[in-house]
Amino acid sequence: MLYTNKTLRKLELEGNSLGPKTALEFGKALKKNKTLKFLNLESNQLTMDGNEMFGIYEIVEALEVNKTLLSLNMSNN
Repeated sequence: MLYTNKTLRKLELEGNSLGPKTALEFGKALKKNKTLKFLNLESNQLTMDGNEMFGIYEIVEALEVNKTLLSLNMSNN
């Protein structure tokens, strides 16, 4: 959905036990998405306690090309 989204501006997914595969997919989507401005991924398990960083690397790569995201909260992961 985030690949083709034209209306969603804010997405709050705090504390949903999202893991590294979800982080990877968010990274891929953020490379394409041109409307999302606020993304909250706080208090999930995006790195599985620091053991799986591949999803975070994908998000970092996405931030190099995504020019619309204004706020990304990934604290407590």
